[in-house]
Amino acid sequence: MNYGIALGSGGIRGMAHIALLEYLEKKYNNKPLVITGCSAGSIIGALYSLEPNSTLIMKKLNYIINHSSKEINHIRKNLENKVTGFARLLASTGILNNDILFNLLKSLFHKKRFSDCKIPFGVVAVDIDSESIEEITEGYILDAVMASSNVPAAFTPKLLGGMRLIDGGVIEEVPINLCRKLGAEYVIASHIPQKSNSFSDGLEYINFISSLSVDYITNNHLKEANEVYIFDSIYQWYDFNKFKDIYFEAKKKLERSEKNAYN
Repeated sequence: MNYGIALGSGGIRGMAHIALLEYLEKKYNNKPLVITGCSAGSIIGALYSLEPNSTLIMKKLNYIINHSSKEINHIRKNLENKVTGFARLLASTGILNNDILFNLLKSLFHKKRFSDCKIPFGVVAVDIDSESIEEITEGYILDAVMASSNVPAAFTPKLLGGMRLIDGGVIEEVPINLCRKLGAEYVIASHIPQKSNSFSDGLEYINFISSLSVDYITNNHLKEANEVYIFDSIYQWYDFNKFKDIYFEAKKKLERSEKNAYN
């Protein structure tokens, strides 16, 4: 069956997307016709579109995570230090400069362009000046993925084409509409929300409250897909050390659902 897949945001929780790509290849006996991604989904989607090999993607991400401890520890330290983070937000639009995203992602995409993709691919980001979704399907993949992965407040906005772009998940966590625009009649959506209603301070409480509206929008948006997979996770988007756990948990969930379907 010809299908397109829309991969949602979620930081390192996006490892669940890889398990789903493997599962769908076996289920439908072919690869997707088109792929779209947002934030984490843009990273996984770009890697798969350039080289449709799930095993290779796992090897690349495993190498990057294991050899980027300096950058990863810097991200985690700054995001978990509420005092320092709040102070930086008073003087800037992000706790971290988006150059750190460039350092993490440059070896994955380097000078690759959308035209290099073996599977048609697109990503979504949000232009904070026009307050609208930007659908990016051409140019350098690294620029587009950086824009789509630019978590608000965590990183400063990505400047691209005269726009200030941030994580597409602010408005559209799972880019189903773009998937259809690129030619998919049957769309499979992959959503990986962070499920936790516990909070230890006021900032976490505010983040939880703001996430409720995003969840409401996303849940309605998912109704536009033909097939939906949801991988609830307790992990924060920057829990990079949990990347293998997230992958195997998603894999086990898919195996259970397939087993239940046959019973």
